[in-house]
This record gives sequence, structure tokens and C-alpha cells, in this order.
Amino acid sequence: MEKTMRAMIIETPGGGREATKITDLPYPKCGEKQIIVKVMAASICKHCEEMYDNGSMGMTKEEDYPIVLGHEFAGEVVEVGAKVRNVKVGDRVTVDNTVLCGSCYYCKKDQPLYCENFGSMGHNLHGGFEEYVVALGEKAFLIPDGVSYEEAACTEPVACCLRAVDRMNVTFGDKIAVLGAGSMGLILAQLCKHTSASDVVVLASTQSKLDLCEKEFGVKTILVDREDHTKHEQKIAEMFPHGLDIVVDTTGSAAMNSSALRMLGKCGKLVQYTWVPGFKIEDAWMFANKELSVIVSWCQTHNYGRCIEAIGKGYVNLKPLITHEFSLEDYLEALDTNLKDRNSIKVLIHPQWEKGEKIVHI
Repeated sequence: MEKTMRAMIIETPGGGREATKITDLPYPKCGEKQIIVKVMAASICKHCEEMYDNGSMGMTKEEDYPIVLGHEFAGEVVEVGAKVRNVKVGDRVTVDNTVLCGSCYYCKKDQPLYCENFGSMGHNLHGGFEEYVVALGEKAFLIPDGVSYEEAACTEPVACCLRAVDRMNVTFGDKIAVLGAGSMGLILAQLCKHTSASDVVVLASTQSKLDLCEKEFGVKTILVDREDHTKHEQKIAEMFPHGLDIVVDTTGSAAMNSSALRMLGKCGKLVQYTWVPGFKIEDAWMFANKELSVIVSWCQTHNYGRCIEAIGKGYVNLKPLITHEFSLEDYLEALDTNLKDRNSIKVLIHPQWEKGEKIVHI
């Protein structure tokens, strides 16, 4: 009898929730350069998983379906291909989800993030919302002692945030504001705190998340009134009379991005760490007169090594961000929690748990 496993799949393109199924799939086969990982924890990416939930296809093409989502995961190595040397059976690992061709124009130009044949586990390759997943051995990274599977499953968003910090090109003494206190905002705040910036402040509209930011990470915060942005702009002006050097946005709000431009000082940089529909430069003269820049950063590759080191050394503390944990069978409840509960931050899936098992940390 063929060995099977439980998995969460999207059956058809554009099918939304009706196409989302928890089902049995064949146990994966391990190639000579591959490993099989028993998935111990996988994290919901609120933005990406919401796209599939509402019927969008993201980077997934019609021929990729049915597809297993979950590009943030960690687990135990249970099989190793003959040519894999960097990990062994029993190792605890997290896996860089990016799979690159190595031969296209951009790969040969040493710009692999722009690979013309970009593969991503959990998007156009099977991801971690299943009991066992096959991955390239070279993409596996050992989890440091003292770091849990749950924390290691969140390495991918740290890697994406680190890409944004690289793009910021922080200089000594910079004043930085992070807009939004979701998982990305709180990770970015911690990473920015460990740059040469002199000040980091987080602006958001959920007080509980700001309280966590100050208590756990020691980063200053400002509560945003969604109906009156002049309030936080005035506070920023009082704290930084010459304006901010960098504002990084994780909210995706066009109004907040316009506010960011007003808060920037001369030669300031707005870093958009998300898609911002409807964003327009309303005051072109102010933008030109200040010589402002807009930088976009949204993805990563080749960042896992640095991120694992940062997590292991405590520069990025992920444990306080994990607010809810669910079984694989309860994926849709987990997704709804992440989408609708404003106090949720990182919601995790446990493929090895029994249906109905749940932990709430807040």
C-alpha cells in the first residue's frame, strides 16, 4: 500500500476557500540532492495566504495546481539523498524556500532574487503545510540550540526583513520609523535596533502590539489615530525636528505612505515593505525639494545564514510574536484568526498535531 500523509492543498487556481482542502497525498520521494523534512511547525504568512484564500493566484501558475502552501517552516530531517553532505537524519532544520535556476540572465549576473525561473516552496512548489516535505539539501539550515521549531519556522519573514534593512543602507546616527506593528513591523524594529541607527520608533494603531514592542524589544512607540494622522506627525516632529532619515512601511496604506513622506527629512528614504495600492506622490515639489527616495523591498534569497545567526544570538526574538498555534486540520480557523483578530501576530500550524489541538498565547 502506498504511504500517504496529510496536507493542506489548493486544488484549483482562483478557487479560493472552496478549493482549500485537507487531504491525503503520497509521501514524497527523496532525490539524491534532496532531503525529506518532517514538518514540526509552519507559519502562516498573512499576506500571501490571504491572496489564495480570496481567489488570487499570487506567483502560482495554472500548471502548478494542486499546490501545498506554507513557505515558512521547520522540522526534523528524516531522509537524506546520496549527494547531501550538509545535514543528516535527525538534524533540526529550517529551509530557505527559494529555488533558483542558476542559469538565467539574472542568476548569471549574480542577482538571483530576480531569477527568471524563480521557484518558491509554498507558492509554485509544494510547501510546509503538510506532514512531510521534500526540499533541496543545500537549502537546509541547522537550527541553533535553544531555538524552538516554532521560532525557526519564522526564519523566512526575518530573511525578507533583512533584505529590506540591506536596501535601507543605514548610516551611523540615522533616525528610523517603522510603520505597523504586525510580525514584519516588529521584526524590522528589532533588526533596525541592531544597526548603527541612533533612534528607532514604531508607529501603529493597536496598543497591545505597541506595548509588546516596548516591553520585549525596548523600542519606542507612537499610537496612530487612523482618523487623524497629524497627531503622530506632530509627535515625530517634536522628537526629530529635522525629520526622519528612513521610514519603512509594513501597513500597505497609501495614506500612511503619504504621511511618511511628510515625516521624512532632507534626503530621506521611504522603504515600502509591501505592495501599496493607490499610493501617489501628492506633493511633487516637497518630494523634489527634499530629494526623497522611494525604495521597494518584498522578498529574499540567500539570507537564511545571517538570519539563523541573528535569531540564535537573540538579536531577533521571535517567541513573543507567536500568538496562536493550531493543528493542520484546523488551518482555516487559524487563517481566520490571523486575518480577523487584531491582536494576533504570528499564527502557526502544526502538521503533526491532532485535529482540535490549539494553543493561544495572548
